[in-house]
Amino acid sequence: MSKTKKNIIMVDFDAKEDWVFRRAVEETSGLPWEIRRIVSNRDHGSLRKNLIRYIKYFLAPLGMALFHDEYNKVLAWQQFHGLILAFYIRLMHIKSAPEIYVMTFIYKPKKKLGALYESFVRYAVGASCVKKIIVYSEAEKDHYSEFFKVPGDKFSCQLLGHKDNTAEVPAAEPEKYFLAAGRSNRDYDFLLKAWEKRNEALHIVCDSLDAKETDAVKILKDCYGQDFLRELARCYAVIIPLRDTHVSSGQLVLIKAMMYGKPVIVTENDTIRDYIEHGVNGLIIEKSESALFKAIEQVKEKKVYQTLSFAARQSYEEKFDLYAMGRSVGRLLAKKER
Repeated sequence: MSKTKKNIIMVDFDAKEDWVFRRAVEETSGLPWEIRRIVSNRDHGSLRKNLIRYIKYFLAPLGMALFHDEYNKVLAWQQFHGLILAFYIRLMHIKSAPEIYVMTFIYKPKKKLGALYESFVRYAVGASCVKKIIVYSEAEKDHYSEFFKVPGDKFSCQLLGHKDNTAEVPAAEPEKYFLAAGRSNRDYDFLLKAWEKRNEALHIVCDSLDAKETDAVKILKDCYGQDFLRELARCYAVIIPLRDTHVSSGQLVLIKAMMYGKPVIVTENDTIRDYIEHGVNGLIIEKSESALFKAIEQVKEKKVYQTLSFAARQSYEEKFDLYAMGRSVGRLLAKKER
């Protein structure tokens, strides 16, 4: 390996130079890593914003493909940065390509241009430069291996982690509102329909949700960073309604809720049981109004609330800290490929 080649972590947010994940990756991989920031995670909603996001997705990896000799390993925190880079490298028949490791991988069929999108992902996933695709649950490994017709060892399960933000935005006395957040694979139609029969306040943090507010429901479309953390810190409990039971999603909101010791109610999903033990550190329910209402009443009970809250925070500290995740990923990056 040339000493002049760089190891890059591509992120879609403003990661700092002293980012704990980077330090942990360096410790266990034994390699120096640079952060390449391509901030695109807020460009959702309008046609213009989506266009800007897609341009960022395709231009930055193109530049790296053209100057591929500068890179040794590339860890793509945003999956499309890694997949698009792999697409270019395979398309250009580049032989001296960097090793690519793709994180946050989730595949969902598209309604528009679905066949083209599937072909693109298959082409990128099958590229020889893609050494590992990191998923966040064991259930996904076999599913994706079979679906994309690639060896199962191309996928690696790593539990998601997140930096503890409670020092910068401390936990607060719970207020009387429930919180739902996130955009990927969310079934807000179900939640909003069910909430027509509830009197409790509900805040939904989602920049792409096109729905009307009511006396009970408040929709926050411009709520990021510390504003979102303050919503989490003050809420009573968190609800995560998932649409597709086979698609991995909701883990980041779940972990942040656990970070603040918030009881979580999440609808059944194949991938969520790696994070929640039902009745211990959260509640997993079938997606029905009766199950949702029963869970809401459960967390209103003081003893149940306190038990779930304590276990949630304990789970975060023991399993979902960002430093632990970084060390695990670093060990994966340190492995020699045959």
